[in-house]
Amino acid sequence: MKKLLLLTTFLLISGLIYAQKPITFSDDYKSFSNVEFPGIWVSIPEASAEIVQANWVKTIQRGTKSKPVISGQNVSLFGAIIKPIYDGPINIESSILSQDTVVMLFAGVELKRGEFITSGSNEYDRLKTFLKDFAKSEYIKVAEKQLSSEESKLKILEKELSGSRKSTGKFEKKIQSTYSMISKEEDNITSYRKQLQVTDMTIDNASSALSVMTDPDARKAKNTELKAAQKTKKGLMKKISSSENKISKANNSISDMSNSINVNQKAQNDLNLAINAQKMVINEFQNKLKTIKTY
Repeated sequence: MKKLLLLTTFLLISGLIYAQKPITFSDDYKSFSNVEFPGIWVSIPEASAEIVQANWVKTIQRGTKSKPVISGQNVSLFGAIIKPIYDGPINIESSILSQDTVVMLFAGVELKRGEFITSGSNEYDRLKTFLKDFAKSEYIKVAEKQLSSEESKLKILEKELSGSRKSTGKFEKKIQSTYSMISKEEDNITSYRKQLQVTDMTIDNASSALSVMTDPDARKAKNTELKAAQKTKKGLMKKISSSENKISKANNSISDMSNSINVNQKAQNDLNLAINAQKMVINEFQNKLKTIKTY
């Protein structure tokens, strides 16, 4: 019960950790080559600045033969063709900053020399939508990667559980097989003891007969019979001892396998708890991804 309470508390806290974060916008000015560009900052939660920059370059370069100029965190592209923003060629200046768990992307657009996209224009709304779509796409990729990682963790746990169950099954089959072997050896011992009783009687009778025999040939024959019976007894005693040793080792083996099954059962209980918890974590990430897709 205590473990379940701790698990519940953990999931309540983790739900806050895994929750999606908003994509935010803010207007600003940023200087590029001594030119002040009005533009928009957009936040991309939980992303990598390097990955965002690489994908941003691909996005703005698509549809144009112009080559972007990358200088550290700044990316410039002149003569870009980005229809969602503007029908003609544009100059776009951008910058990418990493701040804690958020990557900030700034973009400013020059339509013509000295003519920039500013707040209140149709182009401004189109630029903001373009940035939102890009930020949303990047955040979806992040959430999908997170979800995939958590699903991989679940597969590992389920594989461990399956392996533990198979191991338990093998132990159980081996225990049943060992019990069958013990039963067989016990039957052998019963048979050996019955043979031993007959052999002991043969030895007693031969010994008694020898004590009163006087004929040398008869004594020799009876003595041979006695030695054969004694040899048979020795063999039977050895077989009984061997079977008893096998039974003793088998019982020890059963005890060891039973302990292993108990250990496996505990491990399976822990794995089932972990799997259920991981499924709840995955559900959090699935909900997170669904929410991001509605942005």
